[in-house]
Amino acid sequence: MFDPRDKQLTNLNTAYTDFMNTLQELSADKFLASLGAWSPRDIAAHFIGWNRITLAGCSALREGAEPFYFYDGTNDYRKVNAKFFGQFPSTDRDELRKEITSTYEILAAYLKSIPESEWELDTGIVHYRGNPATIARCVDSLIRDYRKHRQEIVDGFALK
Repeated sequence: MFDPRDKQLTNLNTAYTDFMNTLQELSADKFLASLGAWSPRDIAAHFIGWNRITLAGCSALREGAEPFYFYDGTNDYRKVNAKFFGQFPSTDRDELRKEITSTYEILAAYLKSIPESEWELDTGIVHYRGNPATIARCVDSLIRDYRKHRQEIVDGFALK
């Protein structure tokens, strides 16, 4: 259903790198400017949190347990994201970029340690949208999220 582990990891790294490069291009005022509901600062806080909970969620799935954040899935994770905005309140772009990098590197190292045989393993946990919740599905969601939020920033500020 999803790409093999190594291809997904490459895609995740590309999406992360592209997002981080886009953040670096922003001036301090654009970093704090609204893109509608969120600012790039909010998106940065979002990714610090999601890198962390994706690791926790993948670990839970490997144990046959439901990731703790699934409770908020049908709410588009509004409660989970709101918590991240408060948990990571800095407005310093470089500080937040360092924290995203740190959490991403920890997540990437963890994901690389997972055998291919566990990547799409059905442990009986069902995603709130249906079908099995798997590590591959968690990684796919994060890839799509990095790409989506990067594109919001590019479109919102007419970047290349």
